[in-house]
Amino acid sequence: MKQKTAYTMLMASLPPHPMSLWDFKRKPVTRLRLERQLKLLTEQDSQQLAAIESILHWAKIQQANSDAEIAIEADRVIQSIHNPLLHEAIIWRLELRIIVTAIRRRKLNHPPPEKHEPWGYGQVLPLIRNNWQLDDFGLSHRFPWVAKAQTLFAADQSVELEKLLLNLSWQHYARIGQAHYFDFEAVVLYVLRWDIVNRWTQCNEQAAMLEFEALVNRGLGDFLQTA
Repeated sequence: MKQKTAYTMLMASLPPHPMSLWDFKRKPVTRLRLERQLKLLTEQDSQQLAAIESILHWAKIQQANSDAEIAIEADRVIQSIHNPLLHEAIIWRLELRIIVTAIRRRKLNHPPPEKHEPWGYGQVLPLIRNNWQLDDFGLSHRFPWVAKAQTLFAADQSVELEKLLLNLSWQHYARIGQAHYFDFEAVVLYVLRWDIVNRWTQCNEQAAMLEFEALVNRGLGDFLQTA
């Protein structure tokens, strides 16, 4: 089977992602079904997709031991990929992640990373280090969302921060994938967006559980006061 035909069959077999991430109440397709459809990819494509997921999906990143190892692996994967759009997709996400890591690190009163300290990937690393004292690390001109993320993090609004970051990634992948429907880029972006949906639905479920517990506690409080 020709690769182009395989990409077309694969993408046509999957439910399309809606414009808004918030329209999802549950995943449009299970990971099991997604994996089954991804078997249409060639061995080379499968390996490249797995490499990309290994540095962008949290569940797989957590298998690494340190920031240095993550940075080294990210560099290895990026150097092995020669597709400009996929390069952009990977580096954009890594830079988003390293900015959030810097916000968290500074809140813990840690000093800026040393010049040769391997703690992330991207052109933002020296900017962050040189502008450690600025709220937005001097990045707002390129990343307008940094100030809002800083505010949400400082206020411990973790759910709102997670929503902001997920939606940023969701919209970015939608934007760069507009001219790709039945090619390998479309497949990779679909899988990356599926991971975002997966995280959002899990986050939504956790928020619902917390709200339920709060309602129960409030109900018990009224009951105890009137007992």
